Amino acid sequence: MESLPASTIWVLIVFLFLTLPLRLLIYYAKSYRLVILSRQIADGVLLALTVIATLGAASSVFYQPLAPEDDIFAKYVFPASASFILSVPYFYILSYLVGRRPFYTKKHLANLDYFTVYLRSFNDERKGKKLKKRMTKALSEWFPVYAIGKPDEFMPPPGAKRIYVDEDWQEIVQDMIKRSQIILQRINTSENYLWEFEQCYKMQFFDKSVFWVDQIDEYRMFRGMIKRRFGLEFPQLEDRKCHVVFYRLPDLTFRIIYLTVKDDYERFKLLFRQDHQALFAENETYLYGRKEKLAQLLKFGYDSIIPREAQGWSWAAFWCPEYYLIFQHIKHRLWIFFGFTTLEGIIAGVDFSGESIFRLLIVRLLFAMVPMGRNGKKMVWLSHHWESIRYYQQEERMFSKAAVIMSIAYVLFWVIALITQTIVKYIN
Repeated sequence: MESLPASTIWVLIVFLFLTLPLRLLIYYAKSYRLVILSRQIADGVLLALTVIATLGAASSVFYQPLAPEDDIFAKYVFPASASFILSVPYFYILSYLVGRRPFYTKKHLANLDYFTVYLRSFNDERKGKKLKKRMTKALSEWFPVYAIGKPDEFMPPPGAKRIYVDEDWQEIVQDMIKRSQIILQRINTSENYLWEFEQCYKMQFFDKSVFWVDQIDEYRMFRGMIKRRFGLEFPQLEDRKCHVVFYRLPDLTFRIIYLTVKDDYERFKLLFRQDHQALFAENETYLYGRKEKLAQLLKFGYDSIIPREAQGWSWAAFWCPEYYLIFQHIKHRLWIFFGFTTLEGIIAGVDFSGESIFRLLIVRLLFAMVPMGRNGKKMVWLSHHWESIRYYQQEERMFSKAAVIMSIAYVLFWVIALITQTIVKYIN
């Protein structure tokens, strides 16, 4: 596997070269459909390059001639099997290096029940990137944050999850405003945002809105415009060089928070949760709240934070514990994955005798297959923002089918290896 770093560099270079025409076409065409198609093509290219690079790095061991006293398992089968398993984290490492992030279409909206919608102008995307990440990260501690994606971006930027829609974006935004738990509004004076603000006003959703100001001068213009159009009186803000967050309290007054340092975001989260206790009490099961979930998990309080559909035995996690960890995006999956595979290698050894294979099967059964089968669903639920039970069940069914296929392929691989070893020994 000495050529793996070199193959990674080549994959990055080839991927950037192959996707350059797509990037240029998207930027000038500004088509949502083209964005979705190009992202699908880019994902396929990255996956294909990953497989080629992994197999190419692992194939270096096959250039060594096999001596009569050599063990075919130790020299050929074990490296090939290891490369087959390591290709999964390798794909995610490459995805991180090229900036690949999940993207969504309006079909995804059918499964959303618990989320935050982020309303802003596309012109504000490049302003205050660091503070934008902090704000979306703060709100995503409770519910996943979704925003409409720009039609000319090849890769979704960090922060809120992007949903790419066609010309019917106004209907999509109205639907998201109605169904969301929290509405984050980055105030500006563009016509599209003013239309979105008007929908929130007509539907009377200011009680779940968080208003975010990054330019005081523009906020003053906005304040005058809504007073003339709707007769609304928004609070007057101090002229400070910082971002400001405010939201309406149950007594119809406004709480104003000036975000000057990183700790102010923690203060904002604490105050907002206290002021909207009813919202969080109604949606306790679906809150991201990693600290709260971890505390409940340590107390074995599964029933209060994990719905019935996310409990019980998982055959997918039982048969494919390593792939279940990686594909289901369980927290700290790479550390668990590499720790367990290292333990397997130490216990099984490299001689691949019958005794070693038996020890390996026992270790997998006791320390991976049974624990993952029993707790896999719970670990997945605690590792994610789950927007709905339907979305969780859809993901679980999809992976279960993939686990069956991968299990059959892996078993066939070992059966063929055993048959090959027997034939080689018989010939020798």
